[in-house]
Amino acid sequence: MSYIYAMLLIYGVYIVQINHPGDIEKQLRIYGERIKTARIRRRWSKQELATRMGVERRTVARMESGCSGIGIGVFLTAIWVLGLWDTVEGVVDPATDKVGMFLEKRREPKHVHGVKERNIDF
Repeated sequence: MSYIYAMLLIYGVYIVQINHPGDIEKQLRIYGERIKTARIRRRWSKQELATRMGVERRTVARMESGCSGIGIGVFLTAIWVLGLWDTVEGVVDPATDKVGMFLEKRREPKHVHGVKERNIDF
C-alpha cells in the first residue's frame, strides 16, 4: 500500500509517493488491533479513548486500523493511557541491537599500543 503526501513549497505543490514495506503495514495493523482489544476490554468507546488521549475520535479509528500516517507519539500515548506502558520497555533497546554491537566491536582497535616503560633507576 502506498501513501501520497503533498508538500507545499514556495513555487507550488510537489507530490511525493512513499511506499512502506508489507511487514511495516502488517505490524501497524497488529498494533492497532491490540490497542482496539485493550480499549474494548476496558469498555471504552473510541471517543472516550480519544478524549483521554487528547486527540480526535477519527485519529483513534485510523490508529486502530493500522494507518501508517499516525505518528508514533499517538501510538505511545494510547499505550500509556491504556496502562500498557511496561509493554514497550524492550522496544529499540540498545542491549538487544546485535548488529550495532557487532559493528561497534569491529571499530575497536585491534592492537593497543602501550606506553614504553622508562628506565628511571638512578
